[in-house]
Amino acid sequence: MASGVPPGVHVGRDGWLFWVGRSGETAALYAESWRMRWTLWRWTRLIERRARRAAALGARYLEVVVPDKLSIEADRLSSAVIDPCLAPGRRLGERVGKSRAADAWVDLFGPLDRARAGTDVFFKTDTHWTFLGCLAGYAALCKACGLAPAANVAAAIAREPQDYLFDTGRKLVPPVKERATPYEFAFTAKRVDANALVRFREQRDLDGKGGFYVGSRSVYLNEAPGLDPRRVVLFGDSFSLEFGYTFATTLAESFRELHVIWSANVDWRYVEVVRPDLVVHEIAERFLRRVPHDRFSVDRFAEGRVRRAKRAGL
Repeated sequence: MASGVPPGVHVGRDGWLFWVGRSGETAALYAESWRMRWTLWRWTRLIERRARRAAALGARYLEVVVPDKLSIEADRLSSAVIDPCLAPGRRLGERVGKSRAADAWVDLFGPLDRARAGTDVFFKTDTHWTFLGCLAGYAALCKACGLAPAANVAAAIAREPQDYLFDTGRKLVPPVKERATPYEFAFTAKRVDANALVRFREQRDLDGKGGFYVGSRSVYLNEAPGLDPRRVVLFGDSFSLEFGYTFATTLAESFRELHVIWSANVDWRYVEVVRPDLVVHEIAERFLRRVPHDRFSVDRFAEGRVRRAKRAGL
Protein backbone atom coordinates (compact mmCIF):
# COMPACT_ATOMS: atom_id res chain seq x y z
CA MET A 1 0.00 0.00 0.00
CA ALA A 2 1.12 3.54 -0.73
CA SER A 3 2.77 5.53 2.06
CA GLY A 4 1.01 8.83 1.28
CA VAL A 5 -2.73 8.91 1.95
CA PRO A 6 -4.33 12.31 1.19
CA PRO A 7 -7.28 13.83 3.03
CA GLY A 8 -10.55 12.26 1.93
CA VAL A 9 -9.26 8.72 1.41
CA HIS A 10 -9.95 6.01 3.98
CA VAL A 11 -7.78 2.90 3.77
CA GLY A 12 -9.91 -0.08 4.66
CA ARG A 13 -9.16 -3.74 5.16
CA ASP A 14 -7.19 -5.73 2.58
CA GLY A 15 -6.37 -2.68 0.48
CA TRP A 16 -9.93 -1.42 0.00
CA LEU A 17 -10.03 2.35 -0.51
CA PHE A 18 -12.98 4.60 0.25
CA TRP A 19 -13.68 8.24 -0.54
CA VAL A 20 -15.08 10.03 2.52
CA GLY A 21 -14.66 13.59 1.22
CA ARG A 22 -11.77 16.02 1.65
CA SER A 23 -13.45 17.55 4.67
CA GLY A 24 -15.48 14.46 5.54
CA GLU A 25 -18.55 15.72 3.67
CA THR A 26 -19.43 12.28 2.29
CA ALA A 27 -19.14 10.57 5.67
CA ALA A 28 -21.24 13.39 7.17
CA LEU A 29 -24.22 12.24 5.10
CA TYR A 30 -24.50 9.22 7.42
CA ALA A 31 -25.59 11.33 10.36
CA GLU A 32 -28.89 11.51 12.19
CA SER A 33 -29.07 15.30 12.20
CA TRP A 34 -31.64 17.99 11.53
CA ARG A 35 -29.66 19.01 8.44
CA MET A 36 -29.91 15.53 6.91
CA ARG A 37 -33.59 15.20 7.81
CA TRP A 38 -34.24 18.55 6.12
CA THR A 39 -32.23 17.54 3.05
CA LEU A 40 -34.05 14.22 2.71
CA TRP A 41 -37.42 15.96 3.16
CA ARG A 42 -36.55 18.35 0.34
CA TRP A 43 -35.46 15.46 -1.89
CA THR A 44 -38.75 13.67 -1.25
CA ARG A 45 -40.78 16.73 -2.19
CA LEU A 46 -38.62 17.20 -5.32
CA ILE A 47 -39.22 13.62 -6.45
CA GLU A 48 -42.96 14.08 -5.92
CA ARG A 49 -42.95 17.25 -8.04
CA ARG A 50 -40.91 15.60 -10.77
CA ALA A 51 -43.23 12.60 -10.89
CA ARG A 52 -46.27 14.88 -11.22
CA ARG A 53 -44.66 16.99 -13.92
CA ALA A 54 -43.56 13.96 -15.93
CA ALA A 55 -47.06 12.48 -15.69
CA ALA A 56 -48.55 15.74 -16.98
CA LEU A 57 -46.33 15.29 -20.06
CA GLY A 58 -47.45 11.70 -20.55
CA ALA A 59 -44.24 10.18 -19.13
CA ARG A 60 -43.32 8.07 -16.15
CA TYR A 61 -40.62 9.35 -13.80
CA LEU A 62 -38.08 7.06 -12.09
CA GLU A 63 -35.58 8.07 -9.42
CA VAL A 64 -32.41 5.95 -9.09
CA VAL A 65 -29.85 6.53 -6.32
CA VAL A 66 -26.67 4.54 -6.88
CA PRO A 67 -25.46 3.42 -3.44
CA ASP A 68 -22.09 4.66 -2.32
CA LYS A 69 -19.31 2.15 -1.82
CA LEU A 70 -19.42 3.15 1.87
CA SER A 71 -23.03 1.97 2.11
CA ILE A 72 -22.53 -1.41 0.45
CA GLU A 73 -18.99 -2.32 1.55
CA ALA A 74 -19.04 -0.92 5.10
CA ASP A 75 -17.71 -4.17 6.55
CA ARG A 76 -14.44 -3.53 4.67
CA LEU A 77 -13.79 -0.27 6.54
CA SER A 78 -10.92 -0.35 9.02
CA SER A 79 -12.81 1.79 11.54
CA ALA A 80 -16.35 2.98 12.19
CA VAL A 81 -16.25 5.85 9.71
CA ILE A 82 -19.99 5.68 9.08
CA ASP A 83 -23.10 3.85 10.25
CA PRO A 84 -24.42 2.00 7.16
CA CYS A 85 -27.88 1.88 8.72
CA LEU A 86 -27.98 5.67 8.23
CA ALA A 87 -27.10 5.55 4.54
CA PRO A 88 -28.86 8.59 3.06
CA GLY A 89 -30.06 6.68 0.01
CA ARG A 90 -31.70 3.99 2.12
CA ARG A 91 -33.38 6.64 4.26
CA LEU A 92 -34.55 8.54 1.20
CA GLY A 93 -35.99 5.33 -0.25
CA GLU A 94 -38.00 4.78 2.94
CA ARG A 95 -39.36 8.32 2.78
CA VAL A 96 -40.25 8.15 -0.91
CA GLY A 97 -41.85 4.74 -0.36
CA LYS A 98 -44.34 6.40 1.99
CA SER A 99 -44.95 9.36 -0.31
CA ARG A 100 -47.17 9.98 -3.31
CA ALA A 101 -44.21 9.18 -5.55
CA ALA A 102 -43.65 5.66 -4.21
CA ASP A 103 -43.88 4.17 -7.72
CA ALA A 104 -41.02 6.41 -8.86
CA TRP A 105 -38.40 4.88 -6.58
CA VAL A 106 -36.02 2.23 -7.96
CA ASP A 107 -34.19 0.47 -5.15
CA LEU A 108 -30.58 -0.49 -5.90
CA PHE A 109 -29.54 -1.16 -2.32
CA GLY A 110 -31.21 -4.55 -2.08
CA PRO A 111 -29.90 -5.79 -5.46
CA LEU A 112 -26.33 -4.69 -4.70
CA ASP A 113 -26.45 -6.12 -1.18
CA ARG A 114 -27.51 -9.47 -2.65
CA ALA A 115 -25.06 -9.37 -5.54
CA ARG A 116 -22.02 -8.73 -3.32
CA ALA A 117 -22.59 -12.07 -1.59
CA GLY A 118 -21.05 -13.78 -4.61
CA THR A 119 -18.83 -11.15 -6.25
CA ASP A 120 -17.25 -7.73 -5.89
CA VAL A 121 -19.75 -5.10 -6.95
CA PHE A 122 -17.29 -2.21 -6.46
CA PHE A 123 -13.64 -1.94 -7.39
CA LYS A 124 -11.23 -1.95 -4.44
CA THR A 125 -9.52 1.30 -5.50
CA ASP A 126 -12.36 3.16 -7.23
CA THR A 127 -15.61 4.82 -6.21
CA HIS A 128 -17.45 3.14 -9.09
CA TRP A 129 -19.00 -0.27 -9.51
CA THR A 130 -17.65 -3.25 -11.39
CA PHE A 131 -19.46 -4.63 -14.42
CA LEU A 132 -21.24 -7.14 -12.18
CA GLY A 133 -22.33 -4.33 -9.88
CA CYS A 134 -23.57 -2.38 -12.89
CA LEU A 135 -25.39 -5.48 -14.12
CA ALA A 136 -27.23 -5.79 -10.81
CA GLY A 137 -28.27 -2.12 -10.96
CA TYR A 138 -29.24 -2.39 -14.62
CA ALA A 139 -31.39 -5.47 -13.95
CA ALA A 140 -33.20 -3.63 -11.14
CA LEU A 141 -33.88 -0.64 -13.39
CA CYS A 142 -35.08 -2.92 -16.19
CA LYS A 143 -37.48 -4.61 -13.77
CA ALA A 144 -38.87 -1.22 -12.78
CA CYS A 145 -39.35 -0.42 -16.47
CA GLY A 146 -41.13 -3.73 -17.08
CA LEU A 147 -38.60 -5.43 -19.34
CA ALA A 148 -35.86 -8.03 -19.20
CA PRO A 149 -32.17 -7.09 -19.45
CA ALA A 150 -30.82 -7.19 -22.99
CA ALA A 151 -29.44 -10.62 -23.88
CA ASN A 152 -26.17 -9.20 -25.20
CA VAL A 153 -25.53 -7.30 -21.96
CA ALA A 154 -26.33 -10.30 -19.77
CA ALA A 155 -24.00 -12.43 -21.93
CA ALA A 156 -20.99 -10.11 -21.51
CA ILE A 157 -17.66 -11.91 -21.79
CA ALA A 158 -14.95 -11.68 -19.13
CA ARG A 159 -11.54 -10.90 -20.61
CA GLU A 160 -8.06 -11.39 -19.20
CA PRO A 161 -7.46 -9.44 -15.97
CA GLN A 162 -5.47 -6.23 -16.38
CA ASP A 163 -3.87 -3.62 -14.13
CA TYR A 164 -5.83 -0.38 -13.84
CA LEU A 165 -5.19 2.96 -12.14
CA PHE A 166 -8.60 3.92 -10.79
CA ASP A 167 -9.88 7.19 -9.32
CA THR A 168 -9.12 6.57 -5.62
CA GLY A 169 -5.95 4.58 -6.21
CA ARG A 170 -4.40 7.43 -8.20
CA LYS A 171 -4.84 9.80 -5.24
CA LEU A 172 -2.29 7.89 -3.16
CA VAL A 173 1.47 8.50 -3.22
CA PRO A 174 2.72 6.51 -4.97
CA PRO A 175 -0.43 5.61 -6.92
CA VAL A 176 -1.86 2.12 -6.38
CA LYS A 177 -3.03 0.01 -9.31
CA GLU A 178 -5.67 -2.69 -9.15
CA ARG A 179 -5.84 -5.94 -11.08
CA ALA A 180 -9.38 -6.30 -12.38
CA THR A 181 -11.32 -8.30 -14.95
CA PRO A 182 -12.80 -6.29 -17.84
CA TYR A 183 -16.09 -7.35 -19.43
CA GLU A 184 -17.23 -6.76 -23.00
CA PHE A 185 -20.53 -7.13 -24.81
CA ALA A 186 -21.70 -6.39 -28.34
CA PHE A 187 -22.82 -2.76 -28.47
CA THR A 188 -25.51 -2.40 -31.15
CA ALA A 189 -26.74 1.14 -30.42
CA LYS A 190 -25.51 4.04 -32.55
CA ARG A 191 -24.92 7.57 -31.36
CA VAL A 192 -26.84 9.88 -33.66
CA ASP A 193 -26.45 13.23 -31.92
CA ALA A 194 -24.19 14.96 -29.39
CA ASN A 195 -24.17 18.53 -28.14
CA ALA A 196 -21.40 21.10 -28.33
CA LEU A 197 -19.73 20.04 -25.08
CA VAL A 198 -19.45 16.37 -26.08
CA ARG A 199 -18.02 17.28 -29.49
CA PHE A 200 -15.55 19.77 -27.95
CA ARG A 201 -14.40 17.25 -25.32
CA GLU A 202 -13.78 14.63 -27.98
CA GLN A 203 -12.07 17.00 -30.42
CA ARG A 204 -9.70 18.27 -27.71
CA ASP A 205 -9.20 14.80 -26.20
CA LEU A 206 -10.42 16.01 -22.80
CA ASP A 207 -11.91 12.72 -21.58
CA GLY A 208 -10.84 12.23 -17.99
CA LYS A 209 -10.42 15.95 -17.36
CA GLY A 210 -12.78 17.41 -14.78
CA GLY A 211 -15.16 20.20 -15.73
CA PHE A 212 -16.08 18.87 -19.16
CA TYR A 213 -18.84 16.42 -18.31
CA VAL A 214 -21.73 18.28 -16.67
CA GLY A 215 -23.92 19.47 -19.52
CA SER A 216 -23.00 16.65 -21.90
CA ARG A 217 -25.88 15.34 -24.00
CA SER A 218 -25.91 12.37 -26.40
CA VAL A 219 -28.67 10.54 -28.26
CA TYR A 220 -28.62 6.86 -29.21
CA LEU A 221 -30.79 4.88 -31.59
CA ASN A 222 -30.88 1.12 -31.74
CA GLU A 223 -32.39 -0.73 -34.70
CA ALA A 224 -31.87 -4.24 -33.29
CA PRO A 225 -35.04 -6.37 -33.51
CA GLY A 226 -37.27 -6.84 -30.51
CA LEU A 227 -36.23 -3.77 -28.55
CA ASP A 228 -38.61 -1.85 -26.33
CA PRO A 229 -39.98 0.97 -28.53
CA ARG A 230 -40.18 3.53 -25.72
CA ARG A 231 -38.16 6.73 -25.79
CA VAL A 232 -36.10 7.39 -22.65
CA VAL A 233 -34.41 10.52 -21.34
CA LEU A 234 -31.78 9.74 -18.72
CA PHE A 235 -30.31 12.43 -16.47
CA GLY A 236 -27.33 11.29 -14.44
CA ASP A 237 -23.65 11.45 -13.55
CA SER A 238 -20.63 9.17 -13.99
CA PHE A 239 -22.82 6.11 -13.41
CA SER A 240 -24.83 7.11 -16.48
CA LEU A 241 -22.34 8.64 -18.91
CA GLU A 242 -21.69 7.06 -22.28
CA PHE A 243 -18.55 5.05 -21.56
CA GLY A 244 -17.62 2.27 -19.14
CA TYR A 245 -20.05 0.25 -17.04
CA THR A 246 -22.94 2.70 -17.01
CA PHE A 247 -26.67 2.99 -17.46
CA ALA A 248 -26.07 4.63 -20.83
CA THR A 249 -24.17 1.69 -22.30
CA THR A 250 -26.69 -0.82 -20.94
CA LEU A 251 -29.99 1.01 -21.45
CA ALA A 252 -28.98 1.86 -25.03
CA GLU A 253 -29.20 -1.90 -25.65
CA SER A 254 -32.72 -2.11 -24.20
CA PHE A 255 -34.60 0.82 -25.74
CA ARG A 256 -35.06 2.05 -29.27
CA GLU A 257 -34.10 5.62 -28.38
CA LEU A 258 -32.08 6.91 -25.43
CA HIS A 259 -31.14 10.49 -24.58
CA VAL A 260 -28.34 10.77 -22.00
CA ILE A 261 -27.70 14.04 -20.16
CA TRP A 262 -25.06 14.59 -17.47
CA SER A 263 -26.94 16.73 -14.97
CA ALA A 264 -28.36 16.49 -11.47
CA ASN A 265 -31.04 18.92 -12.64
CA VAL A 266 -33.84 17.93 -14.99
CA ASP A 267 -34.10 20.11 -18.11
CA TRP A 268 -37.88 20.17 -18.37
CA ARG A 269 -37.89 22.18 -21.56
CA TYR A 270 -35.85 19.43 -23.21
CA VAL A 271 -38.29 16.83 -21.88
CA GLU A 272 -41.22 18.81 -23.29
CA VAL A 273 -39.61 18.87 -26.75
CA VAL A 274 -38.52 15.21 -26.82
CA ARG A 275 -41.74 13.84 -25.26
CA PRO A 276 -40.24 10.64 -23.82
CA ASP A 277 -42.14 7.73 -22.36
CA LEU A 278 -39.72 7.50 -19.44
CA VAL A 279 -37.75 10.16 -17.58
CA VAL A 280 -35.03 8.56 -15.46
CA HIS A 281 -32.92 10.50 -12.98
CA GLU A 282 -29.83 8.80 -11.57
CA ILE A 283 -27.60 10.26 -8.91
CA ALA A 284 -24.69 8.87 -6.88
CA GLU A 285 -25.60 8.70 -3.22
CA ARG A 286 -22.76 11.01 -2.14
CA PHE A 287 -24.28 13.83 -4.20
CA LEU A 288 -27.54 13.79 -2.22
CA ARG A 289 -26.05 16.56 -0.08
CA ARG A 290 -27.25 19.05 -2.72
CA VAL A 291 -30.90 19.26 -3.76
CA PRO A 292 -31.27 20.22 -7.47
CA HIS A 293 -33.34 23.22 -8.53
CA ASP A 294 -34.24 22.02 -12.07
CA ARG A 295 -33.70 25.48 -13.56
CA PHE A 296 -31.39 24.20 -16.26
CA SER A 297 -30.97 24.20 -20.03
CA VAL A 298 -28.50 21.50 -21.01
CA ASP A 299 -27.55 22.81 -24.45
CA ARG A 300 -27.32 26.44 -23.32
CA PHE A 301 -25.06 25.34 -20.47
CA ALA A 302 -22.93 23.23 -22.83
CA GLU A 303 -22.47 26.06 -25.32
CA GLY A 304 -21.44 28.44 -22.53
CA ARG A 305 -18.95 25.92 -21.16
CA VAL A 306 -17.35 25.54 -24.59
CA ARG A 307 -17.09 29.33 -25.05
CA ARG A 308 -15.35 29.68 -21.67
CA ALA A 309 -12.94 26.86 -22.51
CA LYS A 310 -12.03 28.43 -25.84
CA ARG A 311 -11.42 31.80 -24.20
CA ALA A 312 -9.09 30.01 -21.79
CA GLY A 313 -7.09 28.71 -24.72
CA LEU A 314 -8.24 25.08 -24.73
